[in-house]
Amino acid sequence: MYRDYLNSPTTPADIYPQPRTVPKGETPFRDEYEEYIQAYPGRGTLKVQISVARGAFPMKNVLVDVSQIYNGVRYSLYNDVTDISGIVDNMVLPARSIESTLNYDTAQIPEAEYLVTVFHPDFRELTDCSVIIHDKTETILPVTLVPLTGEDKDG
Repeated sequence: MYRDYLNSPTTPADIYPQPRTVPKGETPFRDEYEEYIQAYPGRGTLKVQISVARGAFPMKNVLVDVSQIYNGVRYSLYNDVTDISGIVDNMVLPARSIESTLNYDTAQIPEAEYLVTVFHPDFRELTDCSVIIHDKTETILPVTLVPLTGEDKDG
């Protein structure tokens, strides 16, 4: 799917119609996430910064997918392409509330963990990079891409 997007004339909005930013207190989760939303009432944001050459140059048009595995099913929450600064941001995600970390009864709830996949046809694909989201905090995930060597995987 990632490779098809980069070779087509479509825009990210054509493929992924959900809004990039979600109003405060709302979430892109579907109805089956109601239990998850109640357990994770906080909201944190995620920013992904893509670069090459050990962080020297930002990388434009890299596909970033943020997903989560919940009850054994993988849900893709955000899909977007990096801008000229190599950034995809304003991804609002559920997180443990700050108050729940102070209460012994709810302190045992694990942190909200999401998986980030990054793809560009000229670089090695980064698959399922784990990131933890915290309430009222912007988490920045810097990613440096490694160029493909030109060798074919088949041989």
